[in-house]
Amino acid sequence: MAQRDIVLRWIAQLRRLVARLLRTGVPVDLALAREEVDAAIAHLLGPLTTLLPTLAVASAADLLHDPDRIFGLAQLLALRSALEAAEGEAARAAESRKRAVAFGEEACRRADEPPESWRAWVAAAASGETGLD
Repeated sequence: MAQRDIVLRWIAQLRRLVARLLRTGVPVDLALAREEVDAAIAHLLGPLTTLLPTLAVASAADLLHDPDRIFGLAQLLALRSALEAAEGEAARAAESRKRAVAFGEEACRRADEPPESWRAWVAAAASGETGLD
């Protein structure tokens, strides 16, 4: 449980950083935020970093196995989506958001008792909310 709390705090800190950098709108800040999100994804996925983007969500979730890890990836992909949208990459942002929602839904399905906050996050992400406000 302690590892889960650390990961959730880490993602919350990253979300605050991305929100702050998005508010500036400065391209250098957006690039920095993108680097931070990509590094966080690489840290979360480890050696699966290059493989998971090529897999269907269910297959990728099978490899990740842990619902907390799957949900963490969903949140990080949503951050990436927000950055892509800010950079004017609407199509990529929509695809990242769609994948984030799918991973969030998968995490909820695989958890014995998913927290209500997960379900609320998935609903908000599916409706287009960034969670950065």
